[in-house]
Amino acid sequence: MVSILVPVYNVENYLSRCLDSLIHQTYKEIEIVLVNDGSTDHSGQICQDYANRYSFIRYYEYTNAGISTTRNRLIHHATGDLILFVDSDDYIEPKMIETMVAHMIENDCDLVCCGFTMDYRYGSIYRKIERRPVMDTMEALHSLAENQGMNNYPWGKLFKRQCFFNVEFPDTIRGFEDTYTVFKALCNAKRIGHIPNRFYHYVQHPGSLTHRMDLETVYDMRLAYEYQENYLRRKFPTEHFSFDIHLSNSDFMILYTIFTRYTRKDRPRYIPATINWKNVNPVAHLAYELLKGICSIRYGWTKKKVQEYNKWL
Repeated sequence: MVSILVPVYNVENYLSRCLDSLIHQTYKEIEIVLVNDGSTDHSGQICQDYANRYSFIRYYEYTNAGISTTRNRLIHHATGDLILFVDSDDYIEPKMIETMVAHMIENDCDLVCCGFTMDYRYGSIYRKIERRPVMDTMEALHSLAENQGMNNYPWGKLFKRQCFFNVEFPDTIRGFEDTYTVFKALCNAKRIGHIPNRFYHYVQHPGSLTHRMDLETVYDMRLAYEYQENYLRRKFPTEHFSFDIHLSNSDFMILYTIFTRYTRKDRPRYIPATINWKNVNPVAHLAYELLKGICSIRYGWTKKKVQEYNKWL
């Protein structure tokens, strides 16, 4: 059985579409587990209404504790051998679970990923997918590190339950808890499958994290990738993991956030990551250098030595 795990928090405008997409899956051996993390809108009532109508929906509610605690609670309440996360403001295509289960069985996988689109009000963006139908653990980790198709989202992935053995989402992290967690579940998977179908719809709206980035948040994003890189290098000391693409993307976002949200009076500070630019697309490198140059002029940055990044945080 597949346990579909849905964290719920103040999503009354999106929740019904999400739940309808789960109910109408062509694969019927499912349970839907809803955990309401102290919503203050009508999300709780919507969950209860669906649970009253469908016997395979189980609903729990708690006082607000954050997304990490909520996802850990969802795993605890799940009874299926397979688990699938779906965020409550997103939705999925009807054949998603059926297709992923079939790929898992046919290829003896512990984890299967599908593609996704980022849905905006006036259109969608089709995101990169991993083209290899099956990979081993190390191939998948390198794909993740090098941004070749694997990603850090918990959704869009069908996990065997044992992937989360001794793996929990951290409730002490300010953000990007997925980046601190999902790769550890990936380490527990011996065979990782991919299907090219973009079955998952990642809905973008004003409440999404990408619409409320500040400087602290984008530095947190870089910290998450640095944590992941250091963890993998300690766990697999003979492997060489290159996180330069993720770090360069993070640094570009730091500069972009500074440029779009802060004035010279705010005195924003930029402390670059250590990046091997030979591993980064030259066009991306050029864009980064141009933006850094513009910011240097605008904010009066000099080349004088700055205090270490960790001390600054």
